Amino acid sequence: MAAETGHDLAPHVSAAAEPLAGPWETPLGPFTVTNSMFTMWLTMAGILALAWFATRRIRKDPDAALVPEGLQNVAETVTEFLMELVESTVGRRYAGKVFAFGATFFVFITISNWSSLLPGIGTIWTPSEVYHDGHLETIAAPLFRPATADINMTIALALTAFVVIHASGIASHGPLGHIKEMTQVAFLAPVFIIIELFVIISLSFRLFGNLFAGEVLLNGPILGAFALGHLPLIGAVFLVLEILFGLVQAVIFFMLSMVFTGQSVGPDTAEAH
Repeated sequence: MAAETGHDLAPHVSAAAEPLAGPWETPLGPFTVTNSMFTMWLTMAGILALAWFATRRIRKDPDAALVPEGLQNVAETVTEFLMELVESTVGRRYAGKVFAFGATFFVFITISNWSSLLPGIGTIWTPSEVYHDGHLETIAAPLFRPATADINMTIALALTAFVVIHASGIASHGPLGHIKEMTQVAFLAPVFIIIELFVIISLSFRLFGNLFAGEVLLNGPILGAFALGHLPLIGAVFLVLEILFGLVQAVIFFMLSMVFTGQSVGPDTAEAH
């Protein structure tokens, strides 16, 4: 069908990330760059830039950096806070081994969630070709879409957490010991295994559902009218709530991952304060 110009297209809201370029054939199969993938790369670049600036004084003068200032002080405060949470859930002995995973979950999810509030995220539209009912259609898709508003990203995060949880249990008890700890009662083993698999669904769909709903709300006609000045106070309230919900969802994902890891490691390895 004939492609329409971006100005003739109505904004399109989709649960799936919209393609921006590709697909290209690779040894692993077709590769397509989506708007959420593009925003994910920008988010990762932003996190790396923040880390570089936060540690700049440490690289230049380690002694002067003993008294943190500015961004370094913020980074160290967040790091210490997260370390205390990890130690309280998995124990001091094992905290150092999983802290990097937990902290990465928290920082990446928080910044990805908050990126939806930046100007241009979800409000700059570009023509995109997608298949609908077997036909190729041109739609108006957002150029930037938060990574955590894509179910593929949240499933990837949940799968990573799942691997960390059970790898920690295997490292603590051995393969057979971990299976024994996980299943508890032999004849109920299939039930416990299904429950463990539902962790992936729980972590991924909770995060995706909240962020996708927020995207629809923030970029929808109702809040758009608020932002234009008809009801600015209500619009500001929604924006504040999105900041809060973005942080809460990151905390929930982080804490559940660490709590499940602590349960997998077991009390014989996790130490109480």
